[in-house]
Amino acid sequence: MADATGSQHPSRLILFILIAAGGASLLSTDLYAPSLPHLPGYFGTSAETVQLTMALNMAAFAVAQLVWGPLTDRYGRRVVFLIGMAAFLFTAVGAALSQTIGHLLAARILMGASASVEAVIVLAVIGDIYKSEDSAKIYAIYGMIIALVPAVGPIIGGFVFEWFGWQANFILLAAIIAAVLVLAVTRLPETLPVGERVALRIGSVVSGYARLLSLRGFVMVSLTLGLALGAIFAFITEAPFLLIDRHGVATRHYGLYQGVIVTAFFFGSLLSNRIVTRIGVSRLYGFGVAAASVSGLFMLLAVAWGDTPVSLTAAMSVFAFALGPLFASAPVLAFQQAGDQGRGMSAAMLATFEMAGASAGALFVSVAPDGTAWPLAICVAGASALILVSGILGLRATRD
Repeated sequence: MADATGSQHPSRLILFILIAAGGASLLSTDLYAPSLPHLPGYFGTSAETVQLTMALNMAAFAVAQLVWGPLTDRYGRRVVFLIGMAAFLFTAVGAALSQTIGHLLAARILMGASASVEAVIVLAVIGDIYKSEDSAKIYAIYGMIIALVPAVGPIIGGFVFEWFGWQANFILLAAIIAAVLVLAVTRLPETLPVGERVALRIGSVVSGYARLLSLRGFVMVSLTLGLALGAIFAFITEAPFLLIDRHGVATRHYGLYQGVIVTAFFFGSLLSNRIVTRIGVSRLYGFGVAAASVSGLFMLLAVAWGDTPVSLTAAMSVFAFALGPLFASAPVLAFQQAGDQGRGMSAAMLATFEMAGASAGALFVSVAPDGTAWPLAICVAGASALILVSGILGLRATRD
């Protein structure tokens, strides 16, 4: 292994930088979310068009990862990460300077494409350094810490919007990205030795991705994560309109409701970190699949019995808690199925499944609004049912 893996200290340093980058990536959505209900009036457009700034951002995030992955396998993790984060910085500035909804849409699409480098690097680097149950524990720890960002991001974003306007959130994001970039330039080591890098050829890239898609275990486990993120991002996209516009929650208070959901995910991740060495990765994954499948029904019940900010938040919190075990175990199983060669491509394909699901969830609630919470409930419950199917198929395939 490279020098970065030679001791715990460099590993901790790498994890810290990845957490900082992951936090910046999440903030590109979480700081901005409380502003969404106010943008139709600002730009003179519809709520559905504004919601596309979330859905198309996720779509670009998903597609771009397929490019970043092979690049990290060819040129190493560090240089690709630095290029992606630099582009991320420029798109944040571009979003802040947007004068029309078209400009904002373009900036958000490019922002998703550049921010996606973080998702690939996190999966690949953790895979470079840690193995099996150790990597599951690291994913759980990473998830617990990163979960704090969606808890505080909307709170900060709500206050920043009320004090300075929606553009200030992107200026704040740019400042955070710049700080992470400086830290990465000065302190981020390379974790992929030159001898382990692979040639970058179109044919090999296509065949590599085709091989991954032929692995039923990899596909089913990745699909499970994508479905889970689809439900989460459906809520992130629709909740500001439901809570702020429909139920009258103050913009500055919106983040408190999302904070409850993120806290539930935090404790789900904490539980995963505690029990994975006792029950193993496969059983942890099975537990996460079962819990997520059942918990999705709570959103249907919350809406059927008359949705309120409290009932919607409570239902999504149960679902989020179930995702803690799922998010800690699924990447480990996926990488076990894919093998060690071309880990960047494997990370890119896994992350593409995740963000394709996120984009689909955001797009569904964007194009199917009816003024109620039913599109959200249908999306979450439908994703939960499909998680059960893909989860069972994934478990069977990984045990063959």
